[in-house]
Amino acid sequence: MAIRALQSARAVGTFLSLAVLTNCQSSPQSSFDSPVFSDETRALEKQLDAEAAALGTAQALMSMPAAWDPTGAASLVTIPAGLAAREAFRRQADARMEAQLAKDQAEFYRRYGLNPDGSPSGRKGPLSVD
Repeated sequence: MAIRALQSARAVGTFLSLAVLTNCQSSPQSSFDSPVFSDETRALEKQLDAEAAALGTAQALMSMPAAWDPTGAASLVTIPAGLAAREAFRRQADARMEAQLAKDQAEFYRRYGLNPDGSPSGRKGPLSVD
Protein backbone atom coordinates (compact mmCIF):
# COMPACT_ATOMS: atom_id res chain seq x y z
CA MET A 1 0.00 0.00 0.00
CA ALA A 2 2.79 2.41 0.91
CA ILE A 3 4.64 1.57 -2.30
CA ARG A 4 1.56 2.36 -4.40
CA ALA A 5 1.13 5.67 -2.61
CA LEU A 6 4.78 6.52 -3.27
CA GLN A 7 4.45 5.56 -6.94
CA SER A 8 1.30 7.69 -7.25
CA ALA A 9 3.06 10.63 -5.61
CA ARG A 10 5.98 10.29 -8.03
CA ALA A 11 3.62 10.12 -11.01
CA VAL A 12 1.81 13.26 -9.87
CA GLY A 13 5.14 14.98 -9.26
CA THR A 14 6.33 14.06 -12.74
CA PHE A 15 3.11 15.34 -14.29
CA LEU A 16 3.35 18.64 -12.40
CA SER A 17 7.01 19.03 -13.33
CA LEU A 18 6.22 18.57 -17.01
CA ALA A 19 3.32 21.02 -16.75
CA VAL A 20 5.61 23.63 -15.20
CA LEU A 21 8.22 23.04 -17.91
CA THR A 22 5.61 23.53 -20.61
CA ASN A 23 4.48 26.83 -19.11
CA CYS A 24 8.04 28.07 -18.70
CA GLN A 25 8.80 27.59 -22.36
CA SER A 26 6.33 30.00 -23.91
CA SER A 27 7.81 32.21 -26.61
CA PRO A 28 9.00 35.49 -25.10
CA GLN A 29 8.76 38.91 -26.72
CA SER A 30 11.63 39.57 -29.11
CA SER A 31 14.46 41.77 -27.92
CA PHE A 32 15.13 42.77 -31.53
CA ASP A 33 11.83 44.35 -32.64
CA SER A 34 13.56 47.56 -33.71
CA PRO A 35 13.99 48.31 -37.44
CA VAL A 36 17.73 48.57 -36.73
CA PHE A 37 17.90 44.77 -36.54
CA SER A 38 17.44 42.47 -39.51
CA ASP A 39 14.96 39.64 -39.95
CA GLU A 40 17.94 37.29 -39.78
CA THR A 41 18.63 38.48 -36.24
CA ARG A 42 15.05 37.90 -35.16
CA ALA A 43 15.09 34.44 -36.79
CA LEU A 44 18.36 33.58 -35.03
CA GLU A 45 16.87 34.72 -31.72
CA LYS A 46 13.86 32.42 -32.21
CA GLN A 47 16.14 29.54 -33.19
CA LEU A 48 18.36 30.03 -30.14
CA ASP A 49 15.29 30.26 -27.89
CA ALA A 50 14.01 26.96 -29.30
CA GLU A 51 17.42 25.32 -28.84
CA ALA A 52 17.62 26.58 -25.25
CA ALA A 53 14.13 25.24 -24.52
CA ALA A 54 15.11 21.86 -25.96
CA LEU A 55 18.27 21.79 -23.84
CA GLY A 56 16.29 22.72 -20.73
CA THR A 57 13.76 19.99 -21.41
CA ALA A 58 16.52 17.44 -21.94
CA GLN A 59 18.17 18.49 -18.68
CA ALA A 60 14.87 18.23 -16.81
CA LEU A 61 14.13 14.79 -18.21
CA MET A 62 17.65 13.67 -17.36
CA SER A 63 17.46 15.00 -13.81
CA MET A 64 14.07 13.53 -12.86
CA PRO A 65 15.29 9.93 -12.50
CA ALA A 66 18.37 11.23 -10.71
CA ALA A 67 16.13 13.02 -8.23
CA TRP A 68 14.42 9.72 -7.41
CA ASP A 69 17.71 8.00 -6.64
CA PRO A 70 17.73 7.65 -2.85
CA THR A 71 21.54 7.49 -2.74
CA GLY A 72 22.01 10.71 -4.70
CA ALA A 73 24.78 9.11 -6.75
CA ALA A 74 23.02 9.79 -10.05
CA SER A 75 23.11 13.53 -9.34
CA LEU A 76 26.90 13.34 -9.23
CA VAL A 77 26.78 12.61 -12.96
CA THR A 78 23.77 14.61 -14.14
CA ILE A 79 24.55 17.94 -12.47
CA PRO A 80 28.07 18.45 -13.89
CA ALA A 81 26.97 17.13 -17.30
CA GLY A 82 24.02 19.52 -17.37
CA LEU A 83 26.15 22.48 -16.33
CA ALA A 84 28.76 21.67 -18.98
CA ALA A 85 26.08 21.37 -21.68
CA ARG A 86 24.48 24.65 -20.65
CA GLU A 87 27.81 26.48 -20.62
CA ALA A 88 28.78 25.10 -24.04
CA PHE A 89 25.42 26.13 -25.46
CA ARG A 90 25.70 29.61 -23.92
CA ARG A 91 29.13 30.22 -25.41
CA GLN A 92 28.10 28.98 -28.83
CA ALA A 93 24.85 31.00 -28.80
CA ASP A 94 26.66 34.15 -27.67
CA ALA A 95 29.20 33.81 -30.49
CA ARG A 96 26.46 33.28 -33.09
CA MET A 97 24.43 36.25 -31.87
CA GLU A 98 27.47 38.55 -31.64
CA ALA A 99 28.41 37.69 -35.24
CA GLN A 100 24.85 38.42 -36.38
CA LEU A 101 24.75 41.72 -34.50
CA ALA A 102 28.08 42.72 -36.06
CA LYS A 103 26.52 42.11 -39.50
CA ASP A 104 23.54 44.27 -38.55
CA GLN A 105 25.81 47.04 -37.31
CA ALA A 106 27.90 46.98 -40.49
CA GLU A 107 24.71 47.21 -42.57
CA PHE A 108 23.51 50.12 -40.43
CA TYR A 109 26.79 51.99 -40.93
CA ARG A 110 26.74 51.31 -44.68
CA ARG A 111 23.10 52.40 -45.00
CA TYR A 112 23.64 55.72 -43.22
CA GLY A 113 27.07 56.54 -44.68
CA LEU A 114 29.12 56.11 -41.51
CA ASN A 115 32.49 54.68 -40.70
CA PRO A 116 32.68 51.96 -38.02
CA ASP A 117 33.72 54.61 -35.46
CA GLY A 118 30.55 56.61 -36.20
CA SER A 119 32.22 59.41 -38.19
CA PRO A 120 30.81 60.37 -41.60
CA SER A 121 32.30 58.37 -44.46
CA GLY A 122 31.55 60.92 -47.15
CA ARG A 123 28.84 58.77 -48.70
CA LYS A 124 25.34 60.17 -48.57
CA GLY A 125 22.87 58.34 -46.44
CA PRO A 126 19.05 58.44 -46.69
CA LEU A 127 18.87 61.24 -44.11
CA SER A 128 21.29 63.62 -45.87
CA VAL A 129 19.88 67.06 -46.73
CA ASP A 130 22.08 67.56 -49.80
